[in-house]
Amino acid sequence: MKPINLIWVLALAGVVVACNSGPPITNEKPIDGTGGSPGTGGTGGVGEGACTTEENLAVYEDLVYKDCDGATQMGTDASSAIGSDCIFGCSRSEPPVEGCGSEAGDVVSCFPNCPAETIQIAADCVADCTQTTTAEIAPPGLSDECVACTGDTVACGAAFCTTVCISDTNAAPCIECRCDNGCIPEFDACSGLPSDNQC
Repeated sequence: MKPINLIWVLALAGVVVACNSGPPITNEKPIDGTGGSPGTGGTGGVGEGACTTEENLAVYEDLVYKDCDGATQMGTDASSAIGSDCIFGCSRSEPPVEGCGSEAGDVVSCFPNCPAETIQIAADCVADCTQTTTAEIAPPGLSDECVACTGDTVACGAAFCTTVCISDTNAAPCIECRCDNGCIPEFDACSGLPSDNQC
């Protein structure tokens, strides 16, 4: 995988398999989030949040996606794979996704001094792509509020952790950066999806 792709995969890989160690870390962020209603997060079970409404849970139940690597993903794993493929797009996925290559490239080229608007444009594009693709597979798709949680975690990861995550998105410094800056806990609280407690 190209290093430029790893930056954005970082932000999305932890979207569904994110951690939760309690309330979100509060800190000054250069971006105003547009996420859905925050929930209580969870400690391994489904909590209350933007992605745990009856309608969204029904979408996850029907969501089956063949990702860009040819692997079949289901449920919340499918949503995470869709978000990852939305970064630069993938014509080999089923369904194919157009992606946000131009927007993601803009963030990579200006980091670490990107204007908040540049980061938010990329994050909004990934959220919109995720919603559109999930709607194509399992109508009506994930709600705007749910995919806004995805966009917010992309923005947070891009704003704070690009340099420590570019070589290995699973490395301890990368995960620590995303935890320390509230990216993962804020997604947990926003989405209400189960976490793997990495933070």
